[in-house]
Amino acid sequence: MRARWLAVVLVIAIIPVGAQAGERVLFDPASMLGTAERMDFVGRNIFAAEPSEKGIVLRSTPHRSASGLYEGVDLPAQSLTNISWGWRVDQLQAHADIRELATEDFGAAVFFIFGEPTLFNRDVPTIAYVWSATPVANATVLRSKRFASLRFVQLRGRGDVGGWHIEERNVAADFRAIFGKEPPSLRKIAVFNDNDQTGEPTSALFGSVVCETPC
Repeated sequence: MRARWLAVVLVIAIIPVGAQAGERVLFDPASMLGTAERMDFVGRNIFAAEPSEKGIVLRSTPHRSASGLYEGVDLPAQSLTNISWGWRVDQLQAHADIRELATEDFGAAVFFIFGEPTLFNRDVPTIAYVWSATPVANATVLRSKRFASLRFVQLRGRGDVGGWHIEERNVAADFRAIFGKEPPSLRKIAVFNDNDQTGEPTSALFGSVVCETPC
């Protein structure tokens, strides 16, 4: 009996955080760790697939670095009304404030990129849902000082550290509210965190980004 229970526990531990019935996985950063594109802006974060109480997730830990992982998609705007994902931040940079470039560090961020950034045009409409120590209310929309077409929506802050949270967003409606126009097709989804500005430790877990079908 003990061996049987051990087998059950091991099976549960390796189930990825994926879609439930009626959902489609758009981006599973843990399972796509070997196939998704990596972005190293400063140094290199440590990425690792890690068992958790929610299944296999991606652990991203920066060391005075700034890195992300992204996957190309091609989703029309009407598919973006029921998007969800799970995440957890275990450490948060105490002095980070994303309103200033000198302290712009994120405990965790999920980017929805509406265009194809190039060497000559890196500024495409983008919404980044973020978890940071910036002292603003959850759901506050902030303009990036780095890119004119990048907006941050702070969903979590200091009081949420250590807990696993599920976010549910109508990304299409958020786009309309933020940019005042209809969203084009979604082209990329990315996860990211960094501590190259403050140097303070942070570490985050990312589960799958899913949409309610059909999408």
